[in-house]
Amino acid sequence: MTAGTVHNGGVEKKKAICWPSPGCSENCGLLVTVRDGRIVDIRGNQEFPSKGHGCADRMPHLAKWLYHPDQLLYPLKRKGGRGENRWERITWDQALDEIAAKLAGLKATYGAESLALLEGTYRNDMYGIRSRFLNLFGNPGNIGCAGTICYCNRVAIRLAVTGTGTMQPKVGSLRCAVLGSNLTESGPIRWRPIRKRLKEGAKLIVVDPRKTDAAKEADVWLQIRPGTDAALFMAWINVIIEEDLYDKSFVDEWTFGFEGLKERASRYTPDEVSGITWIPAEKIRESARIYATHVPGIMLPGVSSDQIGLNSIRAEQARLCLRAITGNLSMKGGETVVGPGPIIDGRMGVRDSMLQLVEKLPPEQRKKQLGCDRFKLMGWPGYEIMAPLFEKTYGVPFPMSAHNFLCSQPLIWQAILTGKPYPIKAIVTWTSNAFLNAADTKTVYAALKSPILDLHVVLEHVMTPTALLADYVLPIASKLEKPVCHTHEDFDPTFACGERAVQPLGERKPDYDFFRGLAERLGFGDYFPWETEEDLADFRLAPLGLTFKEAATERYVLQSDAPWTYETINPGTGRATGFATPTGKVELSSNVLKELGYDPLPFYEEPPESPVRTPEIAQRYPFVLITGGRFRPMIHSENRQIGIGTREQHPEPLMDIHPDTARRLGIEAGDWAYVESRRGVIKQKAHITPDIDPRVIHVEGHWWFPEEPADEPWLHGGWSSNANVLTLSDPDTFDQVTGGWPLRALLCNVYKAPTVKGK
Repeated sequence: MTAGTVHNGGVEKKKAICWPSPGCSENCGLLVTVRDGRIVDIRGNQEFPSKGHGCADRMPHLAKWLYHPDQLLYPLKRKGGRGENRWERITWDQALDEIAAKLAGLKATYGAESLALLEGTYRNDMYGIRSRFLNLFGNPGNIGCAGTICYCNRVAIRLAVTGTGTMQPKVGSLRCAVLGSNLTESGPIRWRPIRKRLKEGAKLIVVDPRKTDAAKEADVWLQIRPGTDAALFMAWINVIIEEDLYDKSFVDEWTFGFEGLKERASRYTPDEVSGITWIPAEKIRESARIYATHVPGIMLPGVSSDQIGLNSIRAEQARLCLRAITGNLSMKGGETVVGPGPIIDGRMGVRDSMLQLVEKLPPEQRKKQLGCDRFKLMGWPGYEIMAPLFEKTYGVPFPMSAHNFLCSQPLIWQAILTGKPYPIKAIVTWTSNAFLNAADTKTVYAALKSPILDLHVVLEHVMTPTALLADYVLPIASKLEKPVCHTHEDFDPTFACGERAVQPLGERKPDYDFFRGLAERLGFGDYFPWETEEDLADFRLAPLGLTFKEAATERYVLQSDAPWTYETINPGTGRATGFATPTGKVELSSNVLKELGYDPLPFYEEPPESPVRTPEIAQRYPFVLITGGRFRPMIHSENRQIGIGTREQHPEPLMDIHPDTARRLGIEAGDWAYVESRRGVIKQKAHITPDIDPRVIHVEGHWWFPEEPADEPWLHGGWSSNANVLTLSDPDTFDQVTGGWPLRALLCNVYKAPTVKGK
């Protein structure tokens, strides 16, 4: 059935993608039935690579989410103080005129670096356009993005170690899967084929402080002390090398730095690491042997180790070394490293990196990026080392839209509150709810309320706690109201395409219109010649000989005829491409890190706040705190409105606590309990479970309550159960390489809340 064809009674079938907001990043195909311009049914598209699968607890509720009365329909301008919830309705033209004039004035007075952007997770496919706008404006990349603690940091270290951020898991033939997340909650589409392989005899190792549903199916469950992942994987490297279980052929031909890695890993014996991780030494040995001897194997770590601050990136570096020495990065392995794409009939489409106009940003402006003198890999210093290697190897621009070009988000709050190294005077928040997703909520609040911040613009679907602290709130089209054509920020050598299901409600507009509208008013609109997102998509797909309509309704996901690997013969040299690193090999000892001034080899360092590093704090806060484990049907801070059908499935925030701990504290199942850290205190309901260590407490993240009052001090309940009230934003606790901040492996105390009605 061709999308867009009108049927009886004014009915159309639209082929959309459940990406971005309010879904997740799994890219499931949707078949949307539209009658007289209104969605009446949503189900999985059988023709799409997801084969009609979708989330039974989310997908049926997407239309109710779209038509919920909380959806923003018109541009709003603040009338009272920030947080008073007093607004006046204005036009888009007025909003863009005033915002552009303000930005121009701030740029003239304080420089283009006085603007910062706040971003969340995959609500949009306009990251290349965002970078295009910032480069033309002259901004050095002051982007406070969740990606720094959610996957983009792993992509950055992959680029340093292997020369590309993309690894394609070979799930269909895998013999071992190592999970660091509960895919049953966070990625059921990815879990389904893995589970099929488990039934066919593949091994499963789960590394998780909690015995999740995935852990219950594991051959080996490693109940790790939160924050000690790097130590565990260094011990695996120790066992695999000492027991001669590594792939000598791949190591000899395609890796650099093996002897250095061998010497470093010798310090991490299973017996030593057992004391660090709480995992028995024999389980460490057993799991290492299983992974090494069951090739091909894959590692899907999730975001937990991205969010531990100090030493975070070293866990991924150790995993990369494990993948390499076991041959799992080889052509016969489970996670083959691939270059850019898609390449179809020898042609490549226009990737995000080709939209960014990085050459328009002067070198002197690059040096002004917040934190790039300290957290170098994801900033311009890392870019300037890796980009020439990437471009020489693959002949296309380096994918800077997410992997680099990010600053450490908490540095934005510091720049507002202290004026150092210079003041941030304006923020554009798009695809983000920073009041819920950013560390140390009290500091976030102080910054967003500060009179030093002259302008705060929020692009949103609903009035979030973050939006309540804005000067302008602009209604943005959701995934159901806009076309999608993306390369997943160049993470994948593919294009995923889907058409819009319905026209935007009210006066909602796509994010593209916002950036284009500002560009026109700021004097560089000629660089945004595409009037609509469909026009932009046609431009991106034209080199492949396709229109957007063809791709979105017939092809869906465009993949390379033959993925570009290290064995591909480079037409420019006539030799194997190799890896886009200084040595042309997988660098177990990274020359990129060395040139940036970091230790080139992986290592373990104790979390910034722990019973070992800070025993004096542990006396008052004796439990190890983890936050933010995925729980369905929520995705981050979305889907919280009552009446959609999602909140009804999971109405209240839950904390996991062991029965022995709960008994000792006088807490019973369903009791409200306070969780306190040095930063603040929140309240969640006790979920008593033996599937967590008695020394560990887990709280759910991103909780707010849209049904509660909007004006201060309530801010839709953004304070009461928000896990980030407990987390910290001290740069000395951040990952030294990427600037990732700690949301897990912190310290807390727990005590029963007084019995009250409701919350």
